[in-house]
Amino acid sequence: MTVSRIPSTSRALHRAAVTALAAVALLGLGWSVFLKPDPDVAKGNAELKKGKADKALKSYEKAEKRLGRRDRLDYNRGLAWFKMGKYDKARSAFLTAGGSSEPDLRRKAFFNLANTLYKLAEPTLAGAQKARNMVAAAEKKLAELPADGTEQRTKQRCALMQQMVKMLEQAKTANESSSKAFGKAYAEYRRVLEKSPSFFNAKWNLELSLRHMSQAKRSTKGLTERAARLAEQMKKECKPKDDKNKKNKQNKQNQNQNKQNQDKQKQKQNQNKQKQNQDKQKQNQDKQKQNQDKQK
Repeated sequence: MTVSRIPSTSRALHRAAVTALAAVALLGLGWSVFLKPDPDVAKGNAELKKGKADKALKSYEKAEKRLGRRDRLDYNRGLAWFKMGKYDKARSAFLTAGGSSEPDLRRKAFFNLANTLYKLAEPTLAGAQKARNMVAAAEKKLAELPADGTEQRTKQRCALMQQMVKMLEQAKTANESSSKAFGKAYAEYRRVLEKSPSFFNAKWNLELSLRHMSQAKRSTKGLTERAARLAEQMKKECKPKDDKNKKNKQNKQNQNQNKQNQDKQKQKQNQNKQKQNQDKQKQNQDKQKQNQDKQK
């Protein structure tokens, strides 16, 4: 059983990159390991086909208690978790099933693992879009506050630009997260295609993952450029009121530093002078001693 590709009725829908993965397609369910189908597995499969994923899980658990762990049980459990929207649990189940010695089961498990990663990435699209919309709304609001040079208007614009700095950073983070999330799905689809190059469903979903990745990267680049322009604009408009005080304070600090340097230099000169006097005094003492020795 595999999760099918995204349904489409036209090339236009394909180009629009419809993002919702299709429901679980009930292909490959069963218990081929045994000559006769296991009753609990068969019951679970039937319940899953009816959309009763929670009941299917209970049947699979009963089967596992009697039979022990089986790759196909892990796989079917992953399908049930996927259908319930429990994608973290589905991912774990598909990973385990991917260790199967059956090539076909491995292929389906890794394909559904990629689909699970795709579904986990989907919520990041809304978060990234919301963040970008907030930035766009703030930019529009800023444009409606023309710079007229008055103190009040300047204060309003600068306050808004300060908020926009945070918005842009949040939007960049959201888009980077989205790109990273879809990158995981993309990598898993590629892994499937390396083993099954003609697997059309994997090609389709890989393309969608790539589109979302590329869109997020373009958005991140655009947000970075807008942040740079905003920073330049703030330098021109939003000079702090205490710039003059800061300048005076800096000048005073420089004056104090110069005075300290002068004092140090003067102290050094005094020390040199004292040394010269000491040397002169010693010379006089030596001369007196010589005169005394001469008189003796």
